[in-house]
This record gives sequence, structure tokens and C-alpha cells, in this order.
Amino acid sequence: MGVYNAECLRGLPSLPKSPNSRPFLSTPYSVLPLPYSHLFTGGGSQGAARVTSQIFWAMSFSPSDPLSVEEKTAVKSERLSSFRLNESTFLASLMPKKEIGVDRFLEAHPTYDGRGVVIAIFDSGVDPAAAGLQTTSDGKPKIIDILDCTGSGDVDTSKVVKADADGYVMGASGARLLLNSSWKNPSQEWHIGCKLVYELFTNSLTSRIKKERKKKWSTKNQEAISEALKHLNEFDKKHPKTEDSKLKRVREDLQNKLDFLRKQDESYDDRGPVIDVVAWNDGGLWRVAVDTHNFEDGSEQGKLADFIPLTNYRIERKYGIFSNLDACSFVTNVYDEGNLVSIVTDCSPHGTHVSGIASAFHSEEPLLNGVAPGAQLISCKIGDTRLGSMETGTGLTRALIAAVEHKCDLINMSYGEPTLLPDYGRFIDLVNEVVDKHRLIFISSAGNNGPALSTVGAPGGTSSSIIGIGAYVSPAMAAGAHCVVEPPPEGMEYTWSSRGPTVDGDLGVSVSAPGGAVAPVPTWTLQRRMLMNGTSMASPSACGGVALLLSGMKAEGIFISPYTVRKALENTTSPISDLPVEKLTTGHGLMQVDRAYEYIQQSKNLPSVCYKVLISPAGKSTPISRGIYLRGDCSCQQSSECSNFPCRRLQQEFCELHRTKLHGILCTVPIISTVCKQFFFRTLLQGSACNGLILPVGFSI
Repeated sequence: MGVYNAECLRGLPSLPKSPNSRPFLSTPYSVLPLPYSHLFTGGGSQGAARVTSQIFWAMSFSPSDPLSVEEKTAVKSERLSSFRLNESTFLASLMPKKEIGVDRFLEAHPTYDGRGVVIAIFDSGVDPAAAGLQTTSDGKPKIIDILDCTGSGDVDTSKVVKADADGYVMGASGARLLLNSSWKNPSQEWHIGCKLVYELFTNSLTSRIKKERKKKWSTKNQEAISEALKHLNEFDKKHPKTEDSKLKRVREDLQNKLDFLRKQDESYDDRGPVIDVVAWNDGGLWRVAVDTHNFEDGSEQGKLADFIPLTNYRIERKYGIFSNLDACSFVTNVYDEGNLVSIVTDCSPHGTHVSGIASAFHSEEPLLNGVAPGAQLISCKIGDTRLGSMETGTGLTRALIAAVEHKCDLINMSYGEPTLLPDYGRFIDLVNEVVDKHRLIFISSAGNNGPALSTVGAPGGTSSSIIGIGAYVSPAMAAGAHCVVEPPPEGMEYTWSSRGPTVDGDLGVSVSAPGGAVAPVPTWTLQRRMLMNGTSMASPSACGGVALLLSGMKAEGIFISPYTVRKALENTTSPISDLPVEKLTTGHGLMQVDRAYEYIQQSKNLPSVCYKVLISPAGKSTPISRGIYLRGDCSCQQSSECSNFPCRRLQQEFCELHRTKLHGILCTVPIISTVCKQFFFRTLLQGSACNGLILPVGFSI
């Protein structure tokens, strides 16, 4: 439970939000000690409150520049020499792993590299053709399944036809399609459907394809204009006088043709090629073939009969490519007895990049490996192509179902937005069930809306069952990935990384991880890798780190619990800043995989118990908050009453083993006050609840 007061942060300098706005520049401010109270309170058997420690801190900022010009030059030279990169350190900075102790962990446990762990990627989709996403470090398929949970790639194939005597079927687009005689179809029933291919492409890919197609079309149109103009000129030379009515009509026809061709360039509108889809049952599996021959006019490529049939991706793990022009890979899944075919493409490079950070494997370039190269993936596309990659509730629900059905160990969701009601809603209820009942560990980005307070996004920074990750940048990352000439001497949180607390008093950010990387992107981008930064990149970095922990726990037979793993992560972090207020930005600190695993090994015999404390203000019978968040002079200069309700959360099977009762709770209550007065939090145990009273100094009870 946390008690926060944000008023003391008024007057802080405005920090740049964009990573392009000098995010690593140290602000010219110094820190001065002023009163700050840090209280530990607990309810004993007699219900008496006790204060076990008092430490006074606070923050005040004032301009300070004590260094001379010579000293500044010396410091700059020292920084430059400290972060001069060679080839190996430069490559390592592109995919940061050392910062969270991955190198130390894998040196001690080389086979605990994510093997045996399955990660569900809730994102924009993953390209199976992207670099490093084909196999794991031990030779297994990297991507187990690829699903479109949004329905944006669905093709209605409920219409059933039969082939004519020549082996042709009439496609849903009206095209006559030749079937391959080697395709087995005992029923001789063919399910047909069609779709505009631009409905499957991202906006950027569609824009590129339109430019390429218009360039080719314009060339042909200019040739047609030249030919029409030539015919008109020849006619005028041959018939300088066109008094005859027939000749007038001929010339008028030639002129109209020329005018029409010239207007075509102005009214050009490319709706994109139409693809025909044919599905059938070969006696054992549902097969899908796609006709893409009209991608390039006059080309013989892409005809239906030449297509190598696909089936559900999870069965054979094969994918197709629409054409060489787009280089966009896709997979298929068949539902409802062939009446629905899902063509799965990604709706942005984001999901592939996230997957690469978590677990890419490059056998020839190990420094560019993801954090857990031995882990396998399941791609659950939650970004709807029709909505510009925005997620939907239906897509999220389907993704959770898929993660449970595939028996995933981890979920990474680098998606989120602001919310009015933190830790609330149907999706959150389902997440709680997935974590508590099925023991999946859910990791998500905290948001990129910092540095203001209470900017953490949903669900990563606002939900108790989800581990919210903040974005950290190390000196090596600043120098290597961002080419900063004078990187900071120490690591720091990106200025745009969202801060807590949540509006209902929760910390918001759990831990931090590197928030940038050069990672694989889809083939349609015509690049192998790309630099991206954000808490979207920090989340898979942390997720890969947890995959290493789970790999070791599985190998050593240690019971896996989301609560155990979270406790280990939060208790073994490396502090990023000594300032108390920075905990709202960095969470408990920078995660350290090797320390967390040692913690797990030493505490493996302890019960996996988790509880949360809900707060009910005076006069409210139902708990509405997870902490006490006092903000503003009005809240800080008067007494406040509340009640605490500890709620135990145990996994079902563990409840039978450990009948744990909460006789008393030890709570850490940090308070940040603008009035620089200490607050006391008094508790009185009444059954399962504790009553509390918060008093500024000088108030009497």
C-alpha cells in the first residue's frame, strides 16, 4: 500500500517528452535534503500501531553549476573515453542485455536461455519470415502459432462450388480459376471467397504499393497518350481539311480518346488487387490456396494452380508471400468447416520488433540475439488492421483464450492507453483469472506519457495482476543506439517513460528494463532490423528476462508462481536513482535476472502467498483504492480517515496446501509532502480490516 502526495513536485522543470528532444541531457539542478517521512506501520495482535523507523527526506531544486570550464572539459573527456565503443560493445548496445544481468545469468546457466518456455505476444502480429524468428537456440520452431484475434483478415468462404470438366472454378471475384490437378479433394467441393488485398496491408505498405503501381500505370498511360497523339497528328497531316462529316467524326473520336487518357492520370484511384481464396478438405486437413496473378498486369506469376497450399499455421508452420512487389508474408487458419478462412498479416512492424527483443535467435550473430533465444512464441494479433492497429475487447479476450489453450508461460503486451478507471473492467477480470488460476505471468508496458505524475497507462501500469515495465537507458545504449556524443555517466529512466502513482494509489511501475533496441522487423519494410524505443521495448526485454527465470525453474523442478516471480523481480532490482520520488518512475529499480534467480532458489520452499490491500475512505463501505494518494494543499492540510482490507490471493491448488492466515500486515508508507511535515498512519486491527488515520504534524487525536 502506498501513500503519495504530489504537490511537492510543482515547479519542477519541464522535461522533454520526445526521445529526439535531448532525453539524456542532465538538468542543471541540485538536490537539497528537506524533511521527508518514511514510516513502517503494522497491526499486531493487540491492534496497537507502532512506528519502527523515521527517515526525513524531501526535494528542493535550485540552479547549481559549481564546475569551472577546465573541470567541465575534463569531465567531458572522461565521459567520451568511458563510452568509446568497439565493434562488440556497439553490437551489444543495439540489443541491450547486460544491463539486466542476462550475460551473468547465461554464463552461469548456459542452457537456461528460455528453453521450455512459451511466450504469447499480444501485439500487432509477428512476421514468420523476419530475421531471427525461425528457430530457437536448440533447433525448435520459434513461432508455434500465429493467430488473428481481431478478425480483420477474415474471408467468407461459405459459398461452395464444383469444378467444370476442364478443371476450372468460378472465383468469388468473377475470375475463372484453374485448379491444380494434384490437389486431393475427395468431396470435390471447393469453398470460395475474395478480399481486397489492401484490407490486409498496413497503411505504410499500401502507400508504397500504390506508388509502385501508379508508377507502372503512369508509364503505360503515357505510352497510350503518345500513341493517341501520334494517331491524331497523322490524321491531321493526312486530312488538313475535314469538311466531310465522316472525317469530322473520326477526328472527334481521336481527340476524345486523347482527352480521356489525359484525364485518367488526374482521376487515378487504385483500390488494389483482389485476391481469390479457395479452401477445401484433402481428406485429413483443410487446405487454402490464394490467387494473386493480378498483382502485376501481364505477369504469369501468382496463378491459383501454382500456389503451394497452406493449412492452419500451427500444423505445418508454413507461410506464403503475396508477391515480390510487396514482400508481405501471410499465414492462414481455417474455421467453421471451411466456411471461414483467416488470412493473418501484421498491422505494423511493432509486434515483430517486440518478438525479436524477447527471443530472436541469430546463430551467426549471437550479440543480436533476443533476451531469451531459446523461448518459443505464439503471436496473438490484437491490433485491428481496419482500425489502424488499435486493439479491441474481442481481440484481447480471444488472445487470452489462446494463451491458456496453448499453455503459455508468459504474456507480453506492449499495448496500452489512458484509462479513467484503473484495475477495472471485463478484460482485467479475465487477466486476474488467467494469472491466479492458470499461473500465467502477464507483463506489459507502463506507457510513454511521462514525465508527469500519474501518467501510467492501462493495462500495464494500472493493473495489480500485470507487471508494469518502465523504460531505462544505459550509457552504452545512449552512445551506441542513439549516437549521443556525451552520454550520461550513469543510466537513467527515459524522460518520456510514464510515472505513477495510479489515481487509486498504486505504485504504477513495477520494475524497469532497457527501453530501446535494434531488432527484427517484417520483410515488407524492406529492412532486416530497425531501432525503436519506448516502454513497448522495455516490456519484452523484461519478459525475456522472466523467460530465463522460468527456464531455470522448470529445469530444476521449482514450483512456478506469478507471485514468486514478481516478488523475486521486485526484491532484487538495481536502484537507478537515490531520489525517493524516482520510485514513481523506475518502480523498484532495474531488474537483475541473475539476482532474481538466486532469490528464487533460496526461497523456493516458502509458500507462494499474495495479498493486496484495498482502501476504503471514511463513509465508504466498499474499498475503492489500492493506496492513499494525497494531492494538493486541501488534501494535505487536514486529517483523513480510511480502512484497510487485506485480500488474500492464492492459486486454487496452493490453497489446499497452505492455509495461510493474515494476522497482521507490515506496510511501507512513503509520503511526499509539499508542506514538509511528517504524517503518521495509525492502524487498529478490527477482524480482517485495519482502520487508519492520517494526521499532519500538529494535529491531535
